Amino acid sequence: MSSVTLPPGPKLPAVIQTLMWVVAPVKFGKACLRRYGPLFTARIVGFGDVVYISTPDGIRRILRDDAGDFDAAAANESIRFVVGEHSLLMSGGAEHTERRKVLMRPLHGNNVATYVEVMRSIVEQEIRQWTVGSTVRLLNVFQRVTLEVMIRAVFGITDSSRLDRLRQLVPRLLDVNPLIILLPAMRRQFGGFGPWAAFQRLLRETDEIIYAEIRERRAELAVNPDGRGNDVLSILLAKGQDRAGVTDQELRDHMVTLLAVGQETTATQLAWFFERVMRAPGALKQVEAAVFSEDWKVLDAAIHEAIRARPTTLDIGRIASREWKAEGYVFPEGTMFAVSLGLLHLSEDLHPQPENYSIDRFHPVEPPSAHFMPFGGGSHRCLGASLAMIEMRTIISTILRNVRLRPRSATPEGVTPKGPMLVPRRGAEVVIAENHMMAGRE
Repeated sequence: MSSVTLPPGPKLPAVIQTLMWVVAPVKFGKACLRRYGPLFTARIVGFGDVVYISTPDGIRRILRDDAGDFDAAAANESIRFVVGEHSLLMSGGAEHTERRKVLMRPLHGNNVATYVEVMRSIVEQEIRQWTVGSTVRLLNVFQRVTLEVMIRAVFGITDSSRLDRLRQLVPRLLDVNPLIILLPAMRRQFGGFGPWAAFQRLLRETDEIIYAEIRERRAELAVNPDGRGNDVLSILLAKGQDRAGVTDQELRDHMVTLLAVGQETTATQLAWFFERVMRAPGALKQVEAAVFSEDWKVLDAAIHEAIRARPTTLDIGRIASREWKAEGYVFPEGTMFAVSLGLLHLSEDLHPQPENYSIDRFHPVEPPSAHFMPFGGGSHRCLGASLAMIEMRTIISTILRNVRLRPRSATPEGVTPKGPMLVPRRGAEVVIAENHMMAGRE
């Protein structure tokens, strides 16, 4: 690799670059973008030389046109121990296509729409606890809400003891110590102590609950094949009855993948939505009007602008599986790419004054699809996109129909890393100005 000419990048030692990448990834990425352009090389401990690419043409080629030249599963190897070998994230080619088909039906828009009432009731339960004048950290609220949606609507779990235990386990499970992701050498027991041993205990207990649920659901389906629910797990189990080879391990890996990539991302994006909307002149009134008139195009535009302005993660990993040429460079097989959708969305050339939140960027005319890719692209585009959008619409509209909020501070919240997520530094703090559900309860 040392004899290969890669795009320019910081000359700092890998340890320093890694620290900057972990502590302030947005600042690090934007500084490199300004100095080196949309194609630069960083050195990250655990990954080596990583080529960042944020040009529309380069991203389109890697994710779609030349997707066969890149290995997505190999780029996700560092999280295999979380999601499992049967995860959609750990597959490519025909295997990926087959696994994607398995998950397509329960995550299709029509089926996801049946979860709206569950979502709404979960949000309303939270709202009833908000007292006028109190301060609420929306990030904490949305983490609880999206987890509840996941374990009730997606997993379909109704057993109260399992629900209570998962509410405790999942947040700890998803808060993975970055050391065991970046440094495989840290994945050792050390006599039952340390981050790896602690993570393994959490994972075992979580898996025990998931496997118990799968076994019980299989038994119920065997007795009453027509009695399944419309949650994702039930649909996958029913589908598996006529598909040879479906195993409990496959089902577990699908469920954990949905949990790992969906719950925390949606919660964080919702927190950023309110943090941004409430600090943009007129935006909150525009969104409130859209909610009450059920103008979902305007609400979707507002959600998309929040995703653009404050990405929850910056990059998608890909590894070149053969030699690839771009921008005058010849990249050898094995080159690690960080496909930076976050930097694409923050580009001053593509999105003038990118720090300003403006719904007008997406309504009435949307930007070119190559300039905005909220859920990735190509055959690996996020399968949970429909679920995420319906969940965000439902949660936002339920809150704004019942509550009036104002930011606790006039100062915008900075970006801070929390594991792989980029979250509002103060957790999207708001003050409850009015609560009609509270008044109705009293």
